[in-house]
Amino acid sequence: MLTDKELKCLESLERNQEVIYLLNSEECQFVSRLIRSYKEMKRQIKAIEINEKESWKNFGDSIEE
Repeated sequence: MLTDKELKCLESLERNQEVIYLLNSEECQFVSRLIRSYKEMKRQIKAIEINEKESWKNFGDSIEE
């Protein structure tokens, strides 16, 4: 998985018109897909973390009852 620093580097490459001009369209599409995939993975990981916290909270609440 990419680090936040690597993602920022890829995003700056995506916005840099000089780099985009040098890359062929297939490479540009690859960079864009890579960024979208990384963002989707981060979104899913965040959702999993939130669900785990809720599950533990609900488990703790059920024990107290």
